[in-house]
Amino acid sequence: MNQSIFQEAMRTVNERRVRAQAENERRFREVNEKLPQIAEINHQLAQTATKFFEVVKSGRDVEGRIEELRRQNEQAQEMSSRILTENGYPADYLDVRYTCEKCQDTGYFEGRYCECLQRAIASAGIARMNENAQLRLSTFEQFSLDYYRLPRTSEDKDTYETMQRVYHSCRKYADSFTVHSPSILFYGRTGVGKTHLSLAIADRVLAQGYDVIYDSIINLLSRVEREHFGREESELDTLSLLLGTDLLILDDLGTEWNTPFYVATIYNIVNTRINKGLPTIINTNLDLLDLRSRYEERIVSRLFAVYETMNIVGPDIRLLKKKQNGPAL
Repeated sequence: MNQSIFQEAMRTVNERRVRAQAENERRFREVNEKLPQIAEINHQLAQTATKFFEVVKSGRDVEGRIEELRRQNEQAQEMSSRILTENGYPADYLDVRYTCEKCQDTGYFEGRYCECLQRAIASAGIARMNENAQLRLSTFEQFSLDYYRLPRTSEDKDTYETMQRVYHSCRKYADSFTVHSPSILFYGRTGVGKTHLSLAIADRVLAQGYDVIYDSIINLLSRVEREHFGREESELDTLSLLLGTDLLILDDLGTEWNTPFYVATIYNIVNTRINKGLPTIINTNLDLLDLRSRYEERIVSRLFAVYETMNIVGPDIRLLKKKQNGPAL
């Protein structure tokens, strides 16, 4: 594991612990000022450790006296909880509220890395990875349906109505996103808006605190290949991050080289994330027939059976914007 990423993750966990303890101290000061009887109880409880060592040091009736201290402590805590509730506070108002109660924001549980630290390590790695990918987010507000107002023909569906439904489906997906959300396959010609919609979803999902990896599939597969065959030293385990991130967005499926390693890696990513129940969004310029002819059945069957497919239709928006902006001066 790369030390800089580990240290960054540990700083994140330690900052959570510091914030939790600082907030606990603030609540203690607040209650002590408003409820003097609680202040006295808190003072008595604070003396418990000193009394414990005095009992052990004396060596007289240690077990019985420690049991009495324990009983007095419990009574004092019960009284404190009762006074708190009588004055409109939660009974546990003076408990430290850690982000992770399992390890109490130390990063370790039962001598091993806690799950919260492992998630922080993954998040730090994903952030580093997205920096290298130069992720540029788009928003739903920047997505204009006006580009899809095309004349309706007898052969085609109304492009505007189709894209209006797609747009609202994507917004709903992003706003209600969880790690159990369905996977999506966007397919359609170049420049019709697949990448913009994917990045708009990523923008909303990131704002909700989830981890997102976005890049072209050829960039990601190339990175996995270099790491796998040791062609370059990397501080990241790209494949593990792809398999475990909250949302993975693979752009331009079908532009990668058709090699045994790439095919096997695509299957591994698709299949593993399905088995974990994690959502993936895939963008491709290929239509459904092209996908069947290019990829083996074990990949295609999973895409068609598990993913929600959305056909993105319309003109090449990039060309329209270029015409509107005119030649560069």
